[in-house]
Amino acid sequence: MNSTKYLMLIPDGMADWKVEKLGNKTPLEYADTPNMDEIASASSCGLAITIPEGFEPGSDIANLTILGVDVRKYYTGRGPIEALARGVKGDWLFRCNLVYVENGIMVDYSGNRIENSEAKKVIEFLNREKEWDNIIFHPGVGFRNIAAINGNFSKAPVTTPPHDITGEPINPHMPRDGELAELIKEVIKWSAEVLPEVTDKANMVWLWSGGKLPEFPKIEERYGLKGAMISEVDLLYGIGKGLGMDCVYVDGVTAWIDTNYRGLARAALKSLRNYDFVVLHTEGIDEAGHEGDAELKVEAIEIYDEKIAGYILDRIDLEEVRIALLPDHPTPIKAKTHVAEPVPFAITGKSDGTKAFSEKECKKGKYGLIDGLKIMKLFVS
Repeated sequence: MNSTKYLMLIPDGMADWKVEKLGNKTPLEYADTPNMDEIASASSCGLAITIPEGFEPGSDIANLTILGVDVRKYYTGRGPIEALARGVKGDWLFRCNLVYVENGIMVDYSGNRIENSEAKKVIEFLNREKEWDNIIFHPGVGFRNIAAINGNFSKAPVTTPPHDITGEPINPHMPRDGELAELIKEVIKWSAEVLPEVTDKANMVWLWSGGKLPEFPKIEERYGLKGAMISEVDLLYGIGKGLGMDCVYVDGVTAWIDTNYRGLARAALKSLRNYDFVVLHTEGIDEAGHEGDAELKVEAIEIYDEKIAGYILDRIDLEEVRIALLPDHPTPIKAKTHVAEPVPFAITGKSDGTKAFSEKECKKGKYGLIDGLKIMKLFVS
């Protein structure tokens, strides 16, 4: 029986483009990352396409692809996946951001980093004051919440992620196409009238990526591995639950670069004792990319290298634990949002001579450019 353990490290949004102020290097190339470089030097590397053609470059699409789920068959929307994490049910399930809009411009998709306690009060207020019996708002983590809508609507509307339109007018990006879209527009406009009564952080809700609850193929059935998911956000916990994985929660996580990295790393190590396959997903680097702050992203990458990669490497034997390291998608500083471009990956077990973990170096690796759906088979075979 195979006694090897498998640890997948997913630093969300780490990949990037070259940045002029960083000497035309990517943040990953520029950052001091001795521990991720050590992983790469013990690995075969390559670039993976994690966003299938025709799909928006969301973390939902990318992480499902990495974990071997063909989104062309199984994807129903981001809202339903996050609803899985919270056990929320409804006919239609949407991600519900608390956002800040000024003069019709999307200023902040995160409601000025609204904290959990204040966000929960906002959600409670919305449920008390709402005018629709078929809509229920459910609290998530900070600005990331869920709206459940019941009703026999014929199709999901076309929506836009708020982090894709930072600094842009919201009107061209309002939900469209169908009766449900019209209802959601009413909800968004209503929220802009009432939210200033309860908070100065967020002044509007933004509903997006809705659909019905999905049915994903299970990790244990496909690969014979008992799995655990560790993250900071409902999206990944929803994916984990949908894949039949157990969810491991860590206190003190913030989904920012001030998160409880040690707690996350320790949870991964502990989970490796009880599970065959462990996913550790962290969010802070992606958020730095959305901020468009090159220095902050470099700092976030170096913190990750020390407090996640380094902490774990110091406490495992690579002969016993196989590591896959890869971001889910790029979040370039210049774009301030996700892009559908390949990401670097490293899978330990046999070195192909790669010396550093970066977009440029992994491109030279043994695997070349591959479909992200192949990552799991390469990893656990």
